[in-house]
Amino acid sequence: MDFIAGKVVLITGGAGSIGLAIVKNLLNHGAKGVAIVDISEEAGRKAVTEVVNIFDQKRITFIKTDITNKTELEGAFETTIKKYKHLDIVINNAGILDEIEWKNTIAVNLVAVIEGTYLAMQKYLPKYKSGEEGLIINTASICGLHSFQINPVYCATKHGLIGLGKALGGDEFYKKYKVRVLTICPGLMNTPISGRADGFLFPEVLEKEVSAVCLVAQAPERVSEGLIEAIQKGKNGSLWVIENNEPVYEVVVPQHKTMKV
Repeated sequence: MDFIAGKVVLITGGAGSIGLAIVKNLLNHGAKGVAIVDISEEAGRKAVTEVVNIFDQKRITFIKTDITNKTELEGAFETTIKKYKHLDIVINNAGILDEIEWKNTIAVNLVAVIEGTYLAMQKYLPKYKSGEEGLIINTASICGLHSFQINPVYCATKHGLIGLGKALGGDEFYKKYKVRVLTICPGLMNTPISGRADGFLFPEVLEKEVSAVCLVAQAPERVSEGLIEAIQKGKNGSLWVIENNEPVYEVVVPQHKTMKV
């Protein structure tokens, strides 16, 4: 049975290239409604226009939101529920890469994701989910499993999301809230955030550092496909890598004693 069919989804960063690919795939899998939450009104309107050419307009809504503003973020949850009466899946997908104004990177990639995760887990999903189980998916990155000199703060935020997902995916949280938590780690992407060099440090070594880990810049649709597969079979607290146009696969962070040198 398809976990997505008939469900209501809220996705942050839903108007970006990865987010929009996910939105389309969710609708393809029978989602009842998808709320695109994004800070860019222009991108959001374009996304809705593109989607309604394929799907029923009633199944999609755009909510302009600054996710670093908790009041606005909570308002996006409220708007989604007001329209669709339920909320089953929350995908914290928004992210930026800026090593110069690095506090913005922490605010968007980590603090706002924690806020969105706690709002989903503690307040909205337990009350408004249409089935027995709610679901949260947080978008980390392959940078959460490695360390790069070109983007240390971005790496720190993505390491943080992996730790967050592992902790909140524990048995005690599940028993209390009945919400499954998954974390995905996309590899190198063929997207604007991957293609620009002005937000990195040491741009002269960007290609060298990235190519040591990632072989292929994949399309957003590949991440979307991997995320859907992780939704269907991922266990609570699990971590999934989507890279090099390969099938999505689960990874386990080793216990620290096994890493002794």
